[in-house]
Amino acid sequence: MEQLRIQYSEDFTKIGRQLYILSNAASGYHKVLEDNRKLYNQIQDLKGNIRVYCRVRPFLPGQANSSSSVAGMEERTITIITPTKYGKDGSKSFTFNKVFGPAATQEEVFSDMQPLIRSVLDGFNVCIFAYGQTGSGKTYTMSGPNVLSEKSVGVNYRALNDLFNLQAQRKGTINYEISVQMIEIYNEQVRDLL
Repeated sequence: MEQLRIQYSEDFTKIGRQLYILSNAASGYHKVLEDNRKLYNQIQDLKGNIRVYCRVRPFLPGQANSSSSVAGMEERTITIITPTKYGKDGSKSFTFNKVFGPAATQEEVFSDMQPLIRSVLDGFNVCIFAYGQTGSGKTYTMSGPNVLSEKSVGVNYRALNDLFNLQAQRKGTINYEISVQMIEIYNEQVRDLL
């Protein structure tokens, strides 16, 4: 009986030490979360709350490359040529947070947005808004082509996959409630995409 009491006492001592270690780890984890939130806020202050990206769609089969109005692209600037506009040379430059050229992959586009998307797990609201004329590549960028592959999947599915993976990794530590809304506004008609 004495041996059993000693064993229980040792077990409780071990459990106490483990709880102490877990408690310190949990408080360290919450400190890291708070630090992440502060860093994110600093980035937001530096970059601004709104990001504007430009993605240039590649030519589709049958389209002539000579019909391009894009004169040049840099990381943040795109120059357009329209001879009948913008003065003598007909060129105008536009600046964005980032310009993605025709060769940009879905992964490249998503990876630039990923930190902003992940901020929802810290309690921030995020809205991704695709804008452009018919056929400019909005649906492709956001959802992907009709026949999806791992490489061609769009921002919507990548974002959800990433968030649900993070939610699963943190299960038991933090509980998340995720809600998503996807709508399309076309010809002044609102359509729910889910």
